Amino acid sequence: MNTKAFSLLLALSLSLAACSNVRQTTPLAYAGDDGRSTVASLEAAIQKRGYRPVCKEREFCKFQYGQEVWVHFKTGSDKVVMAVDVVDGKKMPADKRKALTDEATAVGEAIWREASAEAIEREKVAAEKAKAEAAARAEAERKEEERKAAEAKAGGNGGSSGGGLGRFLGAAADVLGGIQVNTGPGQGNGAGSGSSGGNASAHCCVNGSYYQCPSAAAVNKCAGESAACLSRCMSSSDMGCGERCMKEHPPDPSDCQRQSDKDGQCR
Repeated sequence: MNTKAFSLLLALSLSLAACSNVRQTTPLAYAGDDGRSTVASLEAAIQKRGYRPVCKEREFCKFQYGQEVWVHFKTGSDKVVMAVDVVDGKKMPADKRKALTDEATAVGEAIWREASAEAIEREKVAAEKAKAEAAARAEAERKEEERKAAEAKAGGNGGSSGGGLGRFLGAAADVLGGIQVNTGPGQGNGAGSGSSGGNASAHCCVNGSYYQCPSAAAVNKCAGESAACLSRCMSSSDMGCGERCMKEHPPDPSDCQRQSDKDGQCR
């Protein structure tokens, strides 16, 4: 007998054997969103009971119950069907076939109850996570819109002469954390004002940090030149003025002594 003839004979034999099987189908209700999502839960529930599942993701799951029965779960988006196949069922007594079918059906329904409950809970957790992520994205977008609106409002004239320049200077002040200069009693904050070296009250504050300076020159180098430059920019229409101040006159407290215990005096 050649190979082709043998293959045809084998296929015919299998077909005839399959025709002797008896199948009972049972539609199963699923309260979740998508019946195809139950395959992973079915596989776990089948394994839990000591059977060996054969599954294809989002399509089906089946297992052999004893030597003569197979239990199949066919999943679809809107329904799940359980089929119990009794091998060579047509050749056995009806009462035996019914007993095998009833036993396998009860086992299959128990597996389905457990798997469907687990799948529904998993879907619920996934939905809550997606909802939380969507809310977080919406909140981030809302805050971004508020930030842009605030920038746009600050960028307008708003009755001030600085306009967009005023917005830049405000941002510069945020970066610096504020500049405070003091060169002696009775003399306000400023650049280049105050007494000569030796005035123990001469100090400056940069980013909320207190520095004691030995001279007015050291105070100016620390923060006074920056403050004076930015102050001049307020009456200028040059949009690059503030940026140049930040580059050409950065606060430099290198000639002053850091005194962290007096940081509270910085505004």
